[in-house]
Amino acid sequence: MSVVPLTPTSEEERKEMKKSTASSSSSYFLCGGNVERLVRERCRSEKHLPMKDALHLFDKLTAAKHPKPDVSTYNILFTSVTRKKNPTTTSSSNFFPTIFSLLNKLNRSGTTPDTITYAIFIDFCGRFNNVHLAFAVFACMLRRGWSPTIIILNSLLRGLCVKKSYTAAAQLLDKMPQLGFVPNVVSYNIVIKGHCESGNTDLAIDVLRKMDAEPDVFTYSTVINARCRQGNMSSASELFEEMVSMGIQPNVVTYNSIIRGHLVLGRWKEASGIFKEMVDRGLTPDVVTFSTLMDYLCKQGKTIEAHKLLNLMVERGEKPDQIMYTVLLHGYCLEGRFGKVDELLSSMSLEGLRHDVRSYNALIDGYSKSQKVDEAMDVFKKMRQEGVQPDTFTYNILLDGLCKIGRVEEAEDLFQLVTQGLSPDIITYTTLINGLCKIGKVEEAEDLFRQTQGLSLILSLIPL
Repeated sequence: MSVVPLTPTSEEERKEMKKSTASSSSSYFLCGGNVERLVRERCRSEKHLPMKDALHLFDKLTAAKHPKPDVSTYNILFTSVTRKKNPTTTSSSNFFPTIFSLLNKLNRSGTTPDTITYAIFIDFCGRFNNVHLAFAVFACMLRRGWSPTIIILNSLLRGLCVKKSYTAAAQLLDKMPQLGFVPNVVSYNIVIKGHCESGNTDLAIDVLRKMDAEPDVFTYSTVINARCRQGNMSSASELFEEMVSMGIQPNVVTYNSIIRGHLVLGRWKEASGIFKEMVDRGLTPDVVTFSTLMDYLCKQGKTIEAHKLLNLMVERGEKPDQIMYTVLLHGYCLEGRFGKVDELLSSMSLEGLRHDVRSYNALIDGYSKSQKVDEAMDVFKKMRQEGVQPDTFTYNILLDGLCKIGRVEEAEDLFQLVTQGLSPDIITYTTLINGLCKIGKVEEAEDLFRQTQGLSLILSLIPL
């Protein structure tokens, strides 16, 4: 009995098998159903598809037949690829043109984009500060006979606010009924948030009063936060009481705004009272809550009390983040408790927290203000060795520390490092110029002064 070989025994057989496999694979991807399943699975498993992968999948979709892929699958692909957080910070400078080339190819492929397709592209443009392109897509959609939806109009509102065109956003909100749409709570919240961001809290409250939809916790939290940032705590309290009386329960964000507002004004008693009320209502303080309270205590020279809050947070099952440790590091440094600093650094290592520019700056600033400039320079060297890039603030701290103890030549050397990779600011120049003047290097100070050529710098040097 002869045995049939399971593997090809000749070069010709191997080539034939390779052709057969390629043909089989090609047939698989020509089936629309198979390609659609592939696209949906990839988009489900990955939050954001890289552009290269999206282009590859798009080509497979347009080539697939029997049956032809549905536009809903294309929409899933578009949604995934447009989730990119910020295309302007990536190496893909052609991100927008590439995305829109897919829309053009879709039209040419014979598959008609639907309202959802246009909604995806309009939202994408608006989120990334290209509202003019968003309106161009909107106009194209109307020309092709598609009617807008409330979601699309809200995306346009959001795009106008991202562009800081708050007046235009308010005008669009007013015109929505003429387009056949009653603004919903999301529509109002977008415009209210825009007014608050522009500092027009009174206008935001006017919109709140005229709403044709029921406000929600986001609506009130937005205007309460704006009032707190303005230091108008009486108005914030009135809005808070109004919110509660309407049966809208405040959340952690609402309470965090009020706590921060009181602390900015130095009202620890009121802030701690709000904190207690928040806990009594059954709300769990978050990292922002604890960080806000700790930051205030550290600035008041009460870092030990702030540390107790961090311990309380750990007891409640919350995990402190790097910002909280940075606040404590800075507080202990300013109080000269460098033993505590070492303990904190060990705790951070055990928690697996890596230092970033903020935590290094906190250490450098603390050491410098405690006249421990050598230690600050050691931290600076370690920072660079670990690949953390110093920022202008880092250099300004060190320049100030060196100049104050007369080590101006070292400060000059450090200044050269600043100019190699960063843009020195007014504080950088002012610090070094003052240091040079104090040791009699007036000509060098004048040369440095001429480099600035800025009126704002001249004004900053005039004693008031």
